[in-house]
Amino acid sequence: MRQRPRYSFTAYCTPHNDAFDDISDALRIGANGIGLSELKFETGRDEELREAMAAAGLQATFCVPQSHTLLGMSFGPFKDAQLSLGKRVEMIGASIERLAPFNPIAICVAPGASGDPERPVGPVTDEVHDALGQIADIAAEFEQSIAFELLGRRRGSPIHSIPAMLEVITAVDRPNIGLLIDAFHSWPEPDLHEHLRRHVGRFLGVQVCDVKFHERSGMDREMPGLGRGIATQWVKTLVDAGYDGWWEFEVFSDDGTFGNDFPDSYWKMPHTEFLQLGRAHVDKIFSEMTFVPVSASAGATSENSRTNR
Repeated sequence: MRQRPRYSFTAYCTPHNDAFDDISDALRIGANGIGLSELKFETGRDEELREAMAAAGLQATFCVPQSHTLLGMSFGPFKDAQLSLGKRVEMIGASIERLAPFNPIAICVAPGASGDPERPVGPVTDEVHDALGQIADIAAEFEQSIAFELLGRRRGSPIHSIPAMLEVITAVDRPNIGLLIDAFHSWPEPDLHEHLRRHVGRFLGVQVCDVKFHERSGMDREMPGLGRGIATQWVKTLVDAGYDGWWEFEVFSDDGTFGNDFPDSYWKMPHTEFLQLGRAHVDKIFSEMTFVPVSASAGATSENSRTNR
């Protein structure tokens, strides 16, 4: 019998919650963890937050520094395109030290995104590889892992496929870097499901949402299983290939917080109801699976020997 999946949500898909509200909501919806956002941390309350997470029995999953890209982001909560690469490395290093006491599954770092597919941020150079290596070395000092997060081409990312991201990870050559993937960013990738099966052992985590037929901004996602319905087959492919790591709900639905007041925004709902709805959609996808998932060794190549933490 398939075990109930380990489920979390990312804290910056609940913009009107503070970090303690997120803990309360996680308990209400039966989540096992929260992908903490440093943007929600209040000065002087880190230890209180850590103790609250521990008391609630919640795992910190894929935690996001206040600035988490190597090349900058021009939309959403991380508008930091004006910062230099060196400054971003410095800030991410400080964030790693701050987040490490929460013992997350991994700390998120992304290449960056311009918001314009015709003018991607970048390029990714040896200097960028060196910066990612520096960040991984800092994380290793605190016994932490780095989740290198794939961002989509249509969002203006310079690298936007699973093989390309893994090429960077391989070139940087640090044992504590893995890949964080998201249906929203990866769905247009050619041969996507072949890549999911082939590389499943290198995924630190999977973020779950779906894609609207007509995206109105980078902060306009759909509930898993709705819209294009990408999440349904995405989840099935990963489970069939042997993925047994965390599933993290991540739906952005701008209500004016990031510049677009969409009348049908999910964020106009009380966040507890929004998260309950998201959990119900994810559970529905898992409940409708009619096959028995095979092991990673049976369903994937020898590359997939890494155990999902």
